[in-house]
Amino acid sequence: MYEIRYLPMARKDLADIINYIAGHLQAPKAALDLLNSLDEAISRLEQFPYSCEVYQPIRPLTYEYRLLPVRNYAVFYVVKAQVVEIHRIVYSRMDLNKIIK
Repeated sequence: MYEIRYLPMARKDLADIINYIAGHLQAPKAALDLLNSLDEAISRLEQFPYSCEVYQPIRPLTYEYRLLPVRNYAVFYVVKAQVVEIHRIVYSRMDLNKIIK
């Protein structure tokens, strides 16, 4: 099994998303449901880290990012040895080429 690690930016992304939905949109149940969906999907990467497609950006990247879609969000991660590093969690309708560098 692979170990899941969240980079600080991914933790910030997750906190910002949940706080926005729960606070600004005043939908704490929706925030909790999204958090559970993200957790469930990301947990599957422990056993199947290569199950998601490789992200193909316009320009070359330092790492081979993989893209895990969860509801309206995109989880970008990198597989390194026995570790799955979660790099970003972003709203999928954003310009992903500007976010993923």
